Amino acid sequence: MARITATADRVTWDSFEQPHRTARDYTAFGPFHFKQPQYGDALLALSAKISSDKR
Repeated sequence: MARITATADRVTWDSFEQPHRTARDYTAFGPFHFKQPQYGDALLALSAKISSDKR
């Protein structure tokens, strides 16, 4: 799991955790920052791919 924070120009993934493996430490993992336009384009492409795979 992760927290996803979106602003007008950036998307950030941070606060990673694995609830089924609570002993794992993810504090050094991330944060990951993405520019909003590229992030939105990637989500649209993924959505189109998933939709076409269901046919």
